Amino acid sequence: MSLFQALKLLHISCAVISITGFALRGYWALSDNPLRQAPLVRVLPHLVDTLLLASAIAMLGIWKVSPVDLPWVTAKVLALLLYIALGITAMRFATCKRYQRLAYVAALLTAIYIVTVARSHSAWGPLVLLGFESGLP
Repeated sequence: MSLFQALKLLHISCAVISITGFALRGYWALSDNPLRQAPLVRVLPHLVDTLLLASAIAMLGIWKVSPVDLPWVTAKVLALLLYIALGITAMRFATCKRYQRLAYVAALLTAIYIVTVARSHSAWGPLVLLGFESGLP
């Protein structure tokens, strides 16, 4: 297995763990489950997300490209910033359950967008995977 393949496997694994963990923590937050305050639940996401980001940067280093050189990577980075903002809103700053649910669902939809962009290597991710690429610019 090449270094790039190992980094890609690490990146994909961390992405699955990160998104699954966020979905679970969000469910716990919406249901006021005390498990969301457990020390491991509060620390582990930061470790996983650090590995996720580090593996992405390392893969870009191997490719010798900047994120702005690849439109699909730029789209992932911008969507990641939105995902983070929505996640923080859902977990900490939402003023009521309704806004918390809205931010949580929007964050999960953003995560789905990021995954489809990664799979298709196109900023049009979901549309490309659904077969609409012929009508896209």
